[in-house]
Amino acid sequence: MNALALAALLAVPSSAAPAAPEFKIAKVFNAPVSEIKSLASLKGKVVYLEFWATWCGPCVAGIPRSNRIIEALKGEPFVFLAVTDEPADKIAAYMKTHEMKAWVGIDEAKSSVKAYKNLGRPDGYLIGKDGALLARIFPDHLQESEVRDAIAGRFAAKPVTFADEDGPEAARPKGKAFFELEVSSASGKGALTLGDDGIEGNGLPFAFMLSYIWNVEEEQFLINEKPVETFAFRLKTTRAGFEKGREALKLAVESALGFVVVPELKEADAYLLSLSTAPGASRPQAAEPGMKSRIMGSGAGRLFGKATMPGFAKALWGGARRPVIDDTGLTGEYFLDLEWKGNDAAALDRALAATGLRLVPARRQVEFLRVVPSKKN
Repeated sequence: MNALALAALLAVPSSAAPAAPEFKIAKVFNAPVSEIKSLASLKGKVVYLEFWATWCGPCVAGIPRSNRIIEALKGEPFVFLAVTDEPADKIAAYMKTHEMKAWVGIDEAKSSVKAYKNLGRPDGYLIGKDGALLARIFPDHLQESEVRDAIAGRFAAKPVTFADEDGPEAARPKGKAFFELEVSSASGKGALTLGDDGIEGNGLPFAFMLSYIWNVEEEQFLINEKPVETFAFRLKTTRAGFEKGREALKLAVESALGFVVVPELKEADAYLLSLSTAPGASRPQAAEPGMKSRIMGSGAGRLFGKATMPGFAKALWGGARRPVIDDTGLTGEYFLDLEWKGNDAAALDRALAATGLRLVPARRQVEFLRVVPSKKN
């Protein structure tokens, strides 16, 4: 049986779908209501419930796409509800500098998080006008056409399984887990979720999965032959243990999939991240001391956060489509907020110019990471 036929068998009519779990949202920004007392109060509207956070890079990078879907469905009985459990004052300040067209729900009591057994961000659920739980859809995969089908009542609902209903999951010890690591074959839709207790990836392209685990740009990997098209992993640990956990995850992935990652130095076309030489050019903004060091949205037409210049150069690699090497001579940490047309180096260069930076083409020795089969015993 092919995948399309299987999907058709699994799909069930909206009327047969279970009711979506109820929840309360104490405060809502960007909406005609100040709170949501129950999901039932939104009856008659299709709801897309997204779990997101300002610390979640994929969530932030996906905001422009969500805005486009919301704008395209303006006037329709549809609510895009982006829920976070972060403090209201933090989100209010964040929204002053980042356009969000969604209703933004503040759920510090974690009513919705608990109801949907949310383990990481981003995540999302499509809910019908009658309150039926239609599907679990990763935010980056949500299509305008799916929402329109739900509005018209013709969306074929798909079974939704929550974290504690997965069978093997339920059989696991219930004590507090300080460290868990698992690598397996992929199943279901591709997703990458991040939370306070770890990270989980499933079904995304092989090179993308490696780039996330190794914390480098996808283009830095040299892959002659992929051992698999994709895979799944789960790393559960404390935030304090995350970096050590990442090293363990690298070894586990290499061992499970039969390859090793070997550094390889080679000459390549690159860009030097340099200071502008234009008269009266501005200079990068020094970061405020209390700001947390973090870069979000790199390589997808959006980049912002606090980092050193070498850190920003590394993050710009994906957007420039070639290696970027810091040549500014600047020390300390800076704040950048850039937006450009994705995968357009000229547009990226124009965005950098406003901060007093520029990209200068050059040939340089660059470290790549080559994937090679591990030696058989």
